[in-house]
Amino acid sequence: MTSKPRIVIYGTGQYGGHVARFAVQKGWPIVAAFNRAGDKVGKDLGQVIGLKRDIGVIIQDCDTGNYEALKGKADIGVVAMTNQLEKNLPAYTRLMNAGLNVICHGTEAYFPWGNDKTLCNQIDALAKKNGVTFTGGGIWDMSRIWSGILLCGPCTEIKSLYHRSITDPNGQAQHAQQAIAHIGCGLTVEEFMQRGLGRDPMALSYKTIPEQVLWAQGYTITHTSSRLEAVVADEPVYSQILGETIPTGRVLGIRIVGEIETKEGVTARAEIELRVFKPGEVEHMFWEVNGLPRTRVRVERENSAHATASNLFNRIPDVIAARPGIVVVSEMGPLKHSELTR
Repeated sequence: MTSKPRIVIYGTGQYGGHVARFAVQKGWPIVAAFNRAGDKVGKDLGQVIGLKRDIGVIIQDCDTGNYEALKGKADIGVVAMTNQLEKNLPAYTRLMNAGLNVICHGTEAYFPWGNDKTLCNQIDALAKKNGVTFTGGGIWDMSRIWSGILLCGPCTEIKSLYHRSITDPNGQAQHAQQAIAHIGCGLTVEEFMQRGLGRDPMALSYKTIPEQVLWAQGYTITHTSSRLEAVVADEPVYSQILGETIPTGRVLGIRIVGEIETKEGVTARAEIELRVFKPGEVEHMFWEVNGLPRTRVRVERENSAHATASNLFNRIPDVIAARPGIVVVSEMGPLKHSELTR
């Protein structure tokens, strides 16, 4: 970068707020901020994200905001709204038509081809039409995607890949109602199924993690499958977010199981758990490559909310420098820190 990136924040919640604070700390200009209609609109962004001071950026309603004013004055829009490409499409359209690159925090954005090829092609065409880049980013960048890619590097032969992780809902859900609604904490298995939590399409998009790692190695994906199941307590476990103990037989959270096949015969399996932790458990991502040599890596983290936003933030220079169209993080090289970019 020859100059500091000029940023637009689209979604001023937990992750958008983190990114905005990082930008203020680094001295990267925040040109504008947008949010859904509500009590944040009309307020100074600095006050909303907890800086306790004005920074001169008034949050606009995302549906009525002035996007024309962004042309030539901003480099990239950081979208932190939902996990779904379809629901985020208005944000992408508004920002890219204003000439901005886009980096989005959302599970479907990391590897759009594995979720909705029709919509993916539409986003790719929109980006190319405007000469900008679209990228999905966040904590998967380093802990799931690049850690898997780097682990394959020393191998002369690969038979299969295995990815496993456990994630603490305390870092993902902001209150107990969210934890119950999204992963069924404390419910019976029957209640879990009645609420349709075993059919959550967002959770099933996690299969794109091993898809992207295999794709980045040059393999041809021929078949993918995924399913979601309840993780049930085999002993009483205290839940900090619920403020109570979940008894034996009740739901601790969810497990997403994804299986990938390739034309070349190499397969991958992912088992991803978002659940209440037992005493002594640590949030981590694990990869194993069954090959020559056999290799393993485990990535631990202490603050998933910060790590999600910092991965997103640190990718900004790469996205601005990338070719037009959809460019996934596996094309950009390993993530670089922003410590020296003040």
